[in-house]
Amino acid sequence: MSNQGKNLALGLGVGAVLFLGINALATPLLRTVRLDLTEQELYTLSDGTRALMGRLEEPITLRLYFSKSLVEDNPGIVNYARRVEEMLRELASASKGKIDLAIIDPLPFSEDEDRASAFGIQGAPVNIAGDMFYFGLVGTNATDGEEVIAGLDPSKEAQLEYQLTELIDRLANPTKPVVGLISSYPLSGGSQPGQFGQPQQTPPWAILDVLNKRFDVRTLEPASLTEIPHEVTTLVMIHPKGLSVAAQYAIDQWCLAGGKVVAFVDSFAEFDPERSASRSGQNPAAAFEAQLASEIDELLKAWGVELRPGVVAGDRALALQIPDRKRVPVEFPPFIELGADQLSKSDILTQSLTKVRMLVPGALAVREDKLAGTKVETLFGTTVTGGTIDTMGLLPEPDPVAINASFPTGDTVIPLAMRISGTIRSAFPNGAPEKPIDLEEPIDSENPEDPATPEAAHLSESSAPFNAIVVADADMLYDALWSRPTQDLFGNRGYYPTADNAALLVNALENLSGSDELISLRSRADYRRPFERKEKLAALAQERFRAEEERLEGELRATEAELQELQKKKDPSQALFLSPEQEKKLEEFREKQLETRRELRKVKSELRTDIDSLGSWLKFLNTLAVPLALLLGVGTYFFALRRR
Repeated sequence: MSNQGKNLALGLGVGAVLFLGINALATPLLRTVRLDLTEQELYTLSDGTRALMGRLEEPITLRLYFSKSLVEDNPGIVNYARRVEEMLRELASASKGKIDLAIIDPLPFSEDEDRASAFGIQGAPVNIAGDMFYFGLVGTNATDGEEVIAGLDPSKEAQLEYQLTELIDRLANPTKPVVGLISSYPLSGGSQPGQFGQPQQTPPWAILDVLNKRFDVRTLEPASLTEIPHEVTTLVMIHPKGLSVAAQYAIDQWCLAGGKVVAFVDSFAEFDPERSASRSGQNPAAAFEAQLASEIDELLKAWGVELRPGVVAGDRALALQIPDRKRVPVEFPPFIELGADQLSKSDILTQSLTKVRMLVPGALAVREDKLAGTKVETLFGTTVTGGTIDTMGLLPEPDPVAINASFPTGDTVIPLAMRISGTIRSAFPNGAPEKPIDLEEPIDSENPEDPATPEAAHLSESSAPFNAIVVADADMLYDALWSRPTQDLFGNRGYYPTADNAALLVNALENLSGSDELISLRSRADYRRPFERKEKLAALAQERFRAEEERLEGELRATEAELQELQKKKDPSQALFLSPEQEKKLEEFREKQLETRRELRKVKSELRTDIDSLGSWLKFLNTLAVPLALLLGVGTYFFALRRR
């Protein structure tokens, strides 16, 4: 062998050794190095998530149960499981050692499978042998706290970062969030005006049971409220009315100090006690005098939004039916059901919801004089054809037929729910309101001018980030709007959700009750990156095939019609026999049928060939083009080296 050949062989051998050595060393040395080259940074943690992970003080253990051995032939689930594992490793890396991650494959009839089932991970049968597939996450903290995601759903991959971060946040802050509740609705049930003034007992609203299961709910009286208790993490207002000036000021200052609010406000509250009283039969005129609108207009203005006074919104395109005065169902535009197309896909609050029902909702609007630091985002609204009507048109009782006939059609979306964040101004620009003099309170004779306790300094603008969810309908939380009552064998009452109204409130509270970093998270882009060119070609192919199919089937229908026409012209006594003309036509029809099927198969085959050709070309580029380019580069280098 010549010296050149020996040098070339030696060079290739050294290159192979270096290649294997670098790869062997890269695995342990570069494990923490991350480089995300995806267009939308799908594998990069949000700033809020990274900050939350960096603040963890106590150790957290995460166990990912994934039955990999049972679904190795299902690339969709395997790929999603890989994404979940990668995201968990990113979280563990950002936690600086506070998160201990374990990936477990619970084999059938193993102790790992028993533990997964005991933790509450949902199993699904995958074969006739009864083997169970598990894909869930269990998190535990140092105080034996436990949080579980029973099933990781690939269809919710856009929410993956939020799901995992929320679970870790709950483990890091295990106490039940305290929610302050202000409402003029009889949520706890009790005696209400009935027909002809007779009182009737009403059960508690189901939404209160939903809240009590997930949160520590503290009811705050609107008239006597003077401050928001320090332990309250989020304030819920459901049709707030009768708030004293002191109560409004307390809410205002609490919001400016970083308080979080979920407000269901209404411009025409169907289930307001005053509305019930006007229907009792004793005083029909009271319906026109009842105050049915929520009463926090000044607070809303300070937040940069407003509930348009004296109008309710509706939409013919979303209208549901109610019985008219003759008990005949008729569409009622102010009674609407919003679907996935109306719910924001970019906000974690609404992305998982599918339908929300609203009864005579109000109309929200952004104020032009809002602060530059106030961010307002629409969570959902009507379609572009939504409209509004005056609330007086609903008194004393609405006429569904007349309202349906005259309801206006608009040309723009009417916001029905908004998220507000950032910096807001005070609803009390002149400072704290003067306190009323309490003649019964003893006065300190030695120092009568000094208060017993020092007052907090008045805030005119936010001293901490403000976050609020405002929804323009309080009636939507009434049982019949979102649930159906149930009763078990033992007589226990329950409910079955028929809409996502309660889920909307729970999502809002869970989102706002978490850390500021958790609130800042939004839905991530979809991990799936389809070949857009291939999908476009497939759509065009399907359209072409459908057009060709319709043309050919039209010809068949025309031939069949000719056969039927010939049958009509025959003598009735010969109806069961075919004439020579009919036999000829029938033969033509059969030949046409066969020819049509051949042509359809040919069209389909040609279209399939085009798509497969594109797929093969893409596969070639992904698998061979890069190695060929590398070989070409190396060959060029060695050729140039030999020439030199």
